[in-house]
Amino acid sequence: KKNIGSDCKTVGIASARFDLNFLEFEELFSIDECAKGSIWGGAIDIYKTDSSFGILLSTSDVVRSNDEDISIEKKGDGSPVTLADKTSHEILFSTLSSIDKSIPVLSEEGEIKDSNVDLFWLVDPLDGTKEFIHKNGEFTVNVALIERGRPILGVVSAPALEEKFIGLNGEAYRISQGVKTKIHSRSQSKDFCLVTVSKSHKSEKDELFIKLCEERFKEVKELPTGSSLKLCRVAEGRADVYCRLGPTYQWDIAAGQAVVEAAGGNVSDLNGRSLKYEFVSETKNPLFYCTGDDSYAWKEVFSNLI
Repeated sequence: KKNIGSDCKTVGIASARFDLNFLEFEELFSIDECAKGSIWGGAIDIYKTDSSFGILLSTSDVVRSNDEDISIEKKGDGSPVTLADKTSHEILFSTLSSIDKSIPVLSEEGEIKDSNVDLFWLVDPLDGTKEFIHKNGEFTVNVALIERGRPILGVVSAPALEEKFIGLNGEAYRISQGVKTKIHSRSQSKDFCLVTVSKSHKSEKDELFIKLCEERFKEVKELPTGSSLKLCRVAEGRADVYCRLGPTYQWDIAAGQAVVEAAGGNVSDLNGRSLKYEFVSETKNPLFYCTGDDSYAWKEVFSNLI
């Protein structure tokens, strides 16, 4: 166990070893006691090998107190931020920075601009703050390792649901209640389509996309989902497609993209181009889609939304 900052007294480290050929969990993650409110803990160790990265990873976990009020503030753009967002940022930022100082960290709760960085961590300390505030469990902590604009490792943890998703080098896993399962996205049916949609915000453009799907498939169903779990549902084959037609930031989807692509799916902008990530906090994503089966003619559908 190790002490991380003054807000969390003891954090147990769950480590999982990654290299290009295998994924092996070595121990489980736990948090014994943390400060008042709801906070996160986590750690990721990284070391270089001759040909690739070997990574010791511990996904984040959460301690929640349902009897206490959640302290909510507003950012400059009007979006909510809680104590959990800030504390998670502090823990992840300090821990990742201490592992290898040559690899910088870009987090939602930080402000950085340097487009010349080729290798960096991209972190959303608490994705789905509205879901967290509403206590529906569908919030996540997202950690991605970006190399030359592409996510090469992604970890999405939904502690309230006891789910974790990991994607690396063409292999993706879902860990639920300690059970690890390899996941794959599914082939697109010609007659049926399951679409993940946001639980917190659904726009007119989202409705238009649903209508376009209804024109192509005999049956279309929606799966309301929070945070980056929308991408993970596609990655594990529970859903077929997710289309985001509103503003998002890089840290919202980078980890989820790594999981989706490792599971055999695809994340692209509406023109079918790959997304690129940079070490700039203000950078927003283009409108994008996520599909489990890129061989299907999705580009014909999305061309109607451009």
